[in-house]
Amino acid sequence: MNHFRLYIRDASPLMQLFLLIAVTLFSVGMVGSVGILASKTFYGADWEQILKYISDPAQPGAMGPLKLLQLFNTLALFLIPAMIFSQIFSSKPEVFLRLNRYSTPLILLLVSVLFIAFTPITDFLAWINDSIHLPSFLSSFEADMRSSAESQQSLIGQFIEMNSVSDFLYNLVLLAIVPALGEEFFFRGIVQRLLIRNTKKVHLSVWVTGLAFGLMHQQFFAIIPLTILGALLGYIKEWTGSLWASILAHFVNNALIVFVAYFMNYNMSDLEAISSPNLLILIPAFVATGAIIFYFIKQKTGSLPENDDLVIEINNQD
Repeated sequence: MNHFRLYIRDASPLMQLFLLIAVTLFSVGMVGSVGILASKTFYGADWEQILKYISDPAQPGAMGPLKLLQLFNTLALFLIPAMIFSQIFSSKPEVFLRLNRYSTPLILLLVSVLFIAFTPITDFLAWINDSIHLPSFLSSFEADMRSSAESQQSLIGQFIEMNSVSDFLYNLVLLAIVPALGEEFFFRGIVQRLLIRNTKKVHLSVWVTGLAFGLMHQQFFAIIPLTILGALLGYIKEWTGSLWASILAHFVNNALIVFVAYFMNYNMSDLEAISSPNLLILIPAFVATGAIIFYFIKQKTGSLPENDDLVIEINNQD
């Protein structure tokens, strides 16, 4: 197995990408099938009914199977492929993924405060993004994208509706815990890690991964905040040398939405909510964000040596 791992590690970036795609497709096929079976078992919704729910999520009974499928899709697309790929790529996947490093309580607190402070900036960036208009010859494309964005926002609004503590806890798992684990394992743990290994350029790798993270959400009029958010998550991982720090940051970012929606009865379907940036909130947010980022840059522990897990594997060969 070590020889195969070393072959994959020494393979071209294109071959490594092909392996990651193959593992992801395998996971989607297997886990996705289990998700459909679970939907049929618990909600009596077969694939044909699921398609109807997707086309019209407002119809009665749609949210149960759609939320269940969202859970399985996140596992199938991100968490499970990352876990499989890391096992194939390294005999010490926890080292490869940077799960063997832990941050101090102070660092974790600063990460949490940073992403709370960054929330108004995300809204501001979304407002800028939404203000962008494409050239007239792309007007039909823009109209389609805006229609798609409105549909997605409406769906998110229905997903986030909560009428009980159990709904709140379920959404916290579905929309915060599982995405934080899955997307960080996949993007920062695998994609960014491979890019840095192959290009030796940390900044380029962080921003390319951030762009891929933004494109993955398929929200054209949120691509700017999503890309910058993805890059910030990438820098958190590199500054601390730990994937756990970026997982916490991702969790805080998503959990804030769930907490606000539940405890403040906020309507996520309200598209006008980000149309007018509040400078009284935005300016302190920029100051706090800048100060914490400056602290991380000055105090960063740095990533482990790039070939640390390779050395471990070579030394452990039979």
